Amino acid sequence: MNFKQLEVFVAVAESRSFSKGADAACISQSTASQHIAALEESCGVRLLDRTGKGAVPTEAGKLLLQHGRKLLAVMKKTESAMARFVGGHEAELAVGGSTIPCTYLLPRIIRQLMVSAPTLVVRTRQGDSREVAQLLVREEVEVAVVGSLTDNDALTFEPLTKDSIRLVVGRQHPWYGVDRLTLDDLQTEPLVLREEGSGTGRAVQVALHEVGFDPGRMRVRAWMGSSEAVKQAVMLGIGASFLSDLSVLSELERGELSVVEISGVAIERMLYLAHRRGRDLSPAAKAFCAAARELLPPTGVVTTLPPL
Repeated sequence: MNFKQLEVFVAVAESRSFSKGADAACISQSTASQHIAALEESCGVRLLDRTGKGAVPTEAGKLLLQHGRKLLAVMKKTESAMARFVGGHEAELAVGGSTIPCTYLLPRIIRQLMVSAPTLVVRTRQGDSREVAQLLVREEVEVAVVGSLTDNDALTFEPLTKDSIRLVVGRQHPWYGVDRLTLDDLQTEPLVLREEGSGTGRAVQVALHEVGFDPGRMRVRAWMGSSEAVKQAVMLGIGASFLSDLSVLSELERGELSVVEISGVAIERMLYLAHRRGRDLSPAAKAFCAAARELLPPTGVVTTLPPL
């Protein structure tokens, strides 16, 4: 039994005519007869009686007609759902993001995405870069934007755009308004830093090691789990911190925070599109990646947020 045979049977049984059923199924009458014969052979029972009143369902035929209608309705719904999925309509997409991308970039990428997929539903999951990588591995999200690479052969990372990380202080801090410091100055004032595992924290550690400075020499007053928490601590005067430009653009414009350059140190990191290696992305995920590439500069550093 196959769906074409079932479709022809329902059409013939409902119309009680092989010719009308064949027309409804868009096939010839002889082909319709072949489908019915094959279906009866498959079921092992006669399904239609050929009478003067036309093709009349037998008791077995009535049973098959009852269930066949339901099966064909489900099939049509399935075909419609798949067509909407392929077209990116009424689909749902799970997207992951490490702290900075999830907070400051994903809303803008999603807005861009809605231009081409207005009915798409997006669910976001946030964590540090390692946690988001695990979400991808467990297939809890299909695609993600993260701030650092993870050593996992199951994942593919595509460079998306660059982000600068700089030392910032609040208004009441003694370094507020100071243009430039040396590395040795980092040992003199308390700092508030991101927890281990964050892309921001990893980029800072790598950059300081590259210029021969041991991050362990810094006076860390607090470790915090999000850039927003770090930013609030800095504005309250708890200490200075290294923060992504993306997370402090508004505060810098209002003068609530100030950037202090460090001689000989420039901290940049790449933000990546990540997904499972060897998997064909859904149309919705492909549209998300296209929106991200269209919105963000591929080589330069993000210095202003794309407008909402």
